[in-house]
Amino acid sequence: METRKLSSVRWGRRFRLPFLLPVTLLLAGTPETWTDPETHLTWATADNSSGVTYRQAEYYCGHLQLVGHNDWSLPAVEDLRGLFGGPANSHGYHVNGPINLTGWAWSSSPGKQPGEMWVLDFGDGARASVPMGDSGLNRALCVRRGR
Repeated sequence: METRKLSSVRWGRRFRLPFLLPVTLLLAGTPETWTDPETHLTWATADNSSGVTYRQAEYYCGHLQLVGHNDWSLPAVEDLRGLFGGPANSHGYHVNGPINLTGWAWSSSPGKQPGEMWVLDFGDGARASVPMGDSGLNRALCVRRGR
């Protein structure tokens, strides 16, 4: 897989953290979580659906309460890579599992430079080292490691 570095240009609107609280994920007619049978990781079945900075994504997952659990976090970039594959969804993203993605996904893995984190592009499977203050296409997709 290719590795890319993005510039520190900021895209989209910036949201204040109070905008993200309380965090509740409501998906009409769709299961709220999916457990990967190979990794046993439990994933939210949708990202937060808007561009957020790394800190906002971290805050979102850290405060997510879903199906009785509040121990959600951002996944490592290798966990995200494990989700890449399958046919493209309506947004052009390739996801192994019933997860609705609307953009790239932040990871908890430090990037190439200080102040950067890895994100994964589910369009082509490439990861990019992105400044933590960028939002643009970057979303929060939350995972929990417990069963």
